[in-house]
Amino acid sequence: MTQHTWLLSPLFTGIFLTLGVIIFFQILVRLLISRSGHISNPVNYLSGQLASLSIVYFSTLSVYFEYVVAQEDHDIAFVDFRLLLLFYVVIYLGQRSSLLILVITFIARIFLWGFTSGTIYFIEISFIIYFVTSFITGIIRKHNFSHIILTGTLDIIVGVLWGTFWQLQLPYFGLVTVTAALYYWIAFAIMNAVLDFGITQLNDENDSLTVLSHQATTDPLTKLSNYLAFKKEFETQYQAYHNTEKSLSMIALDVDHFKRVNDEHGHLTGNNILEGIAKILLSETQKLSDATVYRVGGEEFNILLPNVDLKQAAKFSHHLQDRIRYTMFPTNGLKLQITVSMGVAKLRNSDSASNLFYERADRLLYHSKGEGRNRVSVEKIKSKHKLN
Repeated sequence: MTQHTWLLSPLFTGIFLTLGVIIFFQILVRLLISRSGHISNPVNYLSGQLASLSIVYFSTLSVYFEYVVAQEDHDIAFVDFRLLLLFYVVIYLGQRSSLLILVITFIARIFLWGFTSGTIYFIEISFIIYFVTSFITGIIRKHNFSHIILTGTLDIIVGVLWGTFWQLQLPYFGLVTVTAALYYWIAFAIMNAVLDFGITQLNDENDSLTVLSHQATTDPLTKLSNYLAFKKEFETQYQAYHNTEKSLSMIALDVDHFKRVNDEHGHLTGNNILEGIAKILLSETQKLSDATVYRVGGEEFNILLPNVDLKQAAKFSHHLQDRIRYTMFPTNGLKLQITVSMGVAKLRNSDSASNLFYERADRLLYHSKGEGRNRVSVEKIKSKHKLN
């Protein structure tokens, strides 16, 4: 890693590269967050899509570093970057993901360098750093020590490592003078501080982004996805299922005489009933793969049923109606019986726009209400389910 190779001061170039690596990764993270409704808050890199993205991204980066080092033909190139990469994948990605990345790095190392003494030293040192970093990170998190302590500890580890390289003068590693060891140690400490600051700031912003996204797409009363989330997902499902052999059904649901409930028992009672109905709908839709329920209006709910045909959707609607009808909602010392009206429709190939599908389900819902409520109106057929 020389000025001739970099054409700029190695330290400044290192800082820019460090920031570039983490900023590009965070861009990918934010893109994934914005397109997914299942990203947790705070942002969790240990599982799910973010874990997969992290493994692919940092594995690619580690393989690239090994390739560049192989071109330089000595291990001193990119040592600080490789150490930073190893430290931070262990700290932020956890032991499982970081171990997988480490194994991929070893495979790349063996492929590019062969099973040489340098490769053996590299694997041994990497494993030592992996276990030491995992141990230190666990202690610091267990005792809630300041993050600055972790950053400082990494600087000490790298200082000891460079001192060891200077003392041993490993043949495959190249000549390491006192000045070079001190320089690389200081360079690491600066890049470590920059990287730690950048990751902390960007992670805080990502956490804020997930909070805002959750608030924008979640109904605060029922905790169900709201109309904004429904509109986005409905269009996505339409594009995915239109003109295919797969079924997409939808249930439009409205609570009967809800205004009367509010007028006679108060809005607090009305809110309690909406929360109770939402829990029933959520618990039942969770039994179906990929089914999602939304609160799209005051007392209106929509349910998307991917891979569910019309007959199954109608049967499911009657089941929901019975669950709600036979549930007694406690309020003000009384127990209220609530009924719902539903419209059930299935996506057709002739639906040239998503709103045609939506409007058909909506019309069926209002047909149920017009027929006296407490009914399920299914596309092409009517199924009336009256309260005895």
